[in-house]
Amino acid sequence: MKINYRQLSILVFMSFVALKFLALPSLLYVESKNMSWLVALVLMVLDAIYVFILLDLMKKSGQNNFYNFLKQCIGTMPAKIILIVLGLKYALVVANLSKGLEFFVVENFYERLNWVVFVLPLIILTGFMVYKGSRNIARVSEIICWPIILGCLYLAVKSIMGVEPLNFLPFLEEGIKPLAVSGFKHISWFGSCTFMFMLFGKVDFNNEKKSTMIKYIIISILLVQLIFIIFYGLFDVTSPTHNYCISDISQFSSGRSSIDELSWLVVSLWVSAQAVQLALYSYCLVQVIKFLFNVKSNAVPIFIVLLYIFMWSFIGEQTIRLENVFLTPYASIVTIVSQYVFPVFLLSAYHIKNAIFKHKHRQEVVNAIE
Repeated sequence: MKINYRQLSILVFMSFVALKFLALPSLLYVESKNMSWLVALVLMVLDAIYVFILLDLMKKSGQNNFYNFLKQCIGTMPAKIILIVLGLKYALVVANLSKGLEFFVVENFYERLNWVVFVLPLIILTGFMVYKGSRNIARVSEIICWPIILGCLYLAVKSIMGVEPLNFLPFLEEGIKPLAVSGFKHISWFGSCTFMFMLFGKVDFNNEKKSTMIKYIIISILLVQLIFIIFYGLFDVTSPTHNYCISDISQFSSGRSSIDELSWLVVSLWVSAQAVQLALYSYCLVQVIKFLFNVKSNAVPIFIVLLYIFMWSFIGEQTIRLENVFLTPYASIVTIVSQYVFPVFLLSAYHIKNAIFKHKHRQEVVNAIE
């Protein structure tokens, strides 16, 4: 069964907020200081624009999956190159989500966490959701979407009185350059709609309402801005020392410890959101493997992706710091190409090919008449 338009809108919302409330706010502050919220705002608005470009492409693809659409537009070899780049993007996100989830739980609950307690159930859950398909992931997202929104709003209300407005002044003291540097360096945390490539032919547009997509995008942007502003308003110059935005705000608002009623609520909601996103991007990675190697069965690609997640769970902090992978210029380039270059390129290729086809058709009609 296909995903309906509302479910697609919720998937977009979940992807827009998925990676934003963990390490990103503290990392952004290093270059862009009190204007870090502006960097996030600009990049999220840019992502929103590309959502609608991809929606246009999805509708033009008809019933074709993404690989077939690529082959029709640009040919088999360029199609495989695009899939490889997208696969790298999905692999980066899966690594960040899986390792970030583990660190998040360890930091907030257990100093030492046996992988059997957390990693193994996470892998089993991810494998099951990927096996059940994109509609299953969309339906779970539909269930947890509003509890996540309400939980974040509750956290904001509990913390807002501690925000110091003067932390955001002076405005653009160091100019635009640090913001541009910060945006490029951390853009891998954005590129929030690349998962849509793997949903070509899987979305039902019969009951499409653009207002639905716009509503969820606006909510996601406002929610991220609200949490970011509270985070920077609370911690200011100490922001880089706070590794996990959502839990650090929770600890501040509780005034006691990380293991209290509020923290348990927020952490539980956020772990659920991250787990669903891990399943979504794992599903995308499985689809890429199937397209590239012409695999019909899901079993082998799912096993490969789960093995990849398992591998990251055993790469310790001292062996490979995930930030050192995710913050390289190469990771930023992969995101820029996959999220911002590919949609425009493919839309242009589609229109050019369509124009050539129409021109040839008209020429054939003229020749037949003559």
